[in-house]
Amino acid sequence: NKWTVYRGQFKCSSTLCGVPVIVCDSCARTATVKPQSLKCELCQKGYRAPTETPDLVGMKRKADKLLVLGSSNESENASKRPKTYYCDRVFLSRLPLTSTFTKVKEAIGPELISLKWLTDKTSGGFYGSAIALLSSPETTQEIIKKQIKVDKKKTKVAQVFMKDDTDMFDKLFEQTEFPPIGT
Repeated sequence: NKWTVYRGQFKCSSTLCGVPVIVCDSCARTATVKPQSLKCELCQKGYRAPTETPDLVGMKRKADKLLVLGSSNESENASKRPKTYYCDRVFLSRLPLTSTFTKVKEAIGPELISLKWLTDKTSGGFYGSAIALLSSPETTQEIIKKQIKVDKKKTKVAQVFMKDDTDMFDKLFEQTEFPPIGT
């Protein structure tokens, strides 16, 4: 193919361009005699390079500011919604994998009514988290303040944020003694 080899080092004759131009063997003699006739494809289409270099650092800072402002607006929207918590439930984390309903009830006390084992979405396995349904709001506050140990392991206790209207302890809920194993 006549365009496959670049020889002769011909360059565009436009001012400040200097882009290499590929010249075929039959046109090489004309290009050598009249180098001012050579123009690259960009110059033929009328492209003009910008006179100033772009301020890339400034553009990045502006983009970062927009991202920060966008995330703060989202956090303001989230903070406008009042955070509501269940008054009769606590979140238990760092439960030992050998936990049972009976062991958790011994650690919390007779105030524990039900225990929902939280499982991984993909495998269905238990990884040490559960939500406990308690008898009254007063006992919920007491349990949050005191330290709970299941099988000699400290368990974290926190309030449960109310996300939607679905009740995980509805009529279909069935209490199990052991957490699910998964697949």
